[in-house]
Order: sequence, then C-alpha cells, then structure tokens
Amino acid sequence: ILSGGLGDLLKQFEQNGHSEAANSWVGNGPNKQISPNDLESALGADQINALSAQTGMSRDDLLSGLAQQLPNVINQLTPDGRMPTEHEASRWI
Repeated sequence: ILSGGLGDLLKQFEQNGHSEAANSWVGNGPNKQISPNDLESALGADQINALSAQTGMSRDDLLSGLAQQLPNVINQLTPDGRMPTEHEASRWI
C-alpha cells in the first residue's frame, strides 16, 4: 500500500470518492471511519489481492483490519494535521 508513498495513497482515496474520510485522518479533528467495502473500492482489487497474497490473510480479514487500523496510522503519520514535508518524512526512515 505505502510503496507509492502516503501522498499517493491519499490521492487514491480522493480519486475514488473517499476524500472526506481520508482528509479527516490527516486533519486534527476526529477520524471518520471507513467500511471494508469502501476501503476495497478506494484501493482497488489489484492492491487488495497483492496485500492478501503478501500477508497470507483472507480478503475479508485484510479489509476489516485495514478499515480499523488505517485511519489511526495515517493520523499518526500526520501529527500536525497536514502531510509531512520530505525532510520530516526522511527522519522516519
């Protein structure tokens, strides 16, 4: 998922009609939840299949886990309520 970077991931959500949820994860307000079905439509079948194969998890378990965890992970990666600069992100690697 994150091979293209956080910005690309958020762009996928935006392009697939889920920008409101994704923006809430970046911003300082409460995180909006996303359903496993919406997550699947945002990420696309190819990415879900690849992640399922990489993790050995079923599609349902993978989507359920991501729907619960992804908002919190993105929230933690954007503590200032915005995308990190390249310099800020480089400190995490």
